[in-house]
Formats: sequence, structure tokens, C-alpha cells
Amino acid sequence: MVLKDSEREMVAYHEAGHAIINLQKKLLPPLYRVSIIPRGQALGATTLLPTEDQNLQSRNFFLEELVVLMGGRAAEKVFYGNTSNGAAGDLDMARKIAYNMVHQWGMGEKLYYQPEEHDAEIEINRLLEQADQQALAIIEAQKKSTQKLAEALLARETLSREEILEMFQKAAMAEGEFDIELSSFPV
Repeated sequence: MVLKDSEREMVAYHEAGHAIINLQKKLLPPLYRVSIIPRGQALGATTLLPTEDQNLQSRNFFLEELVVLMGGRAAEKVFYGNTSNGAAGDLDMARKIAYNMVHQWGMGEKLYYQPEEHDAEIEINRLLEQADQQALAIIEAQKKSTQKLAEALLARETLSREEILEMFQKAAMAEGEFDIELSSFPV
């Protein structure tokens, strides 16, 4: 698949959004790599690599996952003032997680046993909207870091977690301060 330059750039910002947010989440598996090389239906990918098997997940784990899934969309909003259909897969996955949290796993404000329950749908939408707002706030606060990562992706196409952290460390040292706190990243 060949992308136009403008599409490739949007994919870079989208994936940078996922990666920037994931780097700061403590419950999720750590970032392994981020790539803007199209594969199958995906135009880019942010890959996580668990350090151990995780069989049980908490509500907070899934809330963090929802925010990361909204990260690409948030980056599109911040840098383009709009969103694209590139977030369709992320939105579908987020919707399924929120649905399962409320209907299957008992992680909602109330317990809902009937899938068509109107209040349950309101809660699912609230979970998605809150995750979207949190992702947007993170990307807006760390716009400089997101842009730096997107530019690096455009130049190199694929970056590992270590390469990203090294890039941010060098930027922080060169500029004296940076919009992302490196010590907050889980190891």
C-alpha cells in the first residue's frame, strides 16, 4: 500500500499520539515499538510487549487502555483540527472494551445484565468520552513531544521504546526543559 505524503504524515502523528500516552501508563504493557509502515489493513502500529503473562485485568487497566486507544484520534485533533477514518479500528476496539467493562465484567457504575439497557449505553459512551478527553488533554500538554516523535517516525518509519526515550532524553538535555517528564515513564 502506498500512502500520499499527507496521509503518511497524519499516520505518524496518529501513532505518535498512541505512543506518547502509552509511555506514561503504568498498568499497561510497555511500548515495544511504533511504526508507520502499513501492514494489512493497518496504516501504522503501536506495539506493546508484556513483560509477563497477564491473565486478570483491573478496571483501571482497561481505563488506561481506553485512553491509549484514543491517543491517535487526539493527536489528529490537536495537529489537524479534525479526525480521520484512520481511527476506526481504535474506536471499534475501545467500544468493545467499554461494552465488556459494563456488560460482561461488572466494571460499570452499576451492574447491567441486559445488553439493550439504555443506561448501560450511556455509561459506555461516558467511558469513551472521558477517555477521549483525557487523551486530548495529554496530547495538548505534550504537543512538543508528540510532534518530535511524529517527525522522527517520518524520518525513520519505525522506532523502538529505547530509541524514543533516548531521543526525548537528548531533547530534554539540549533544550533544558521539555514538555514530558522522563522520570514518569514506567521502566
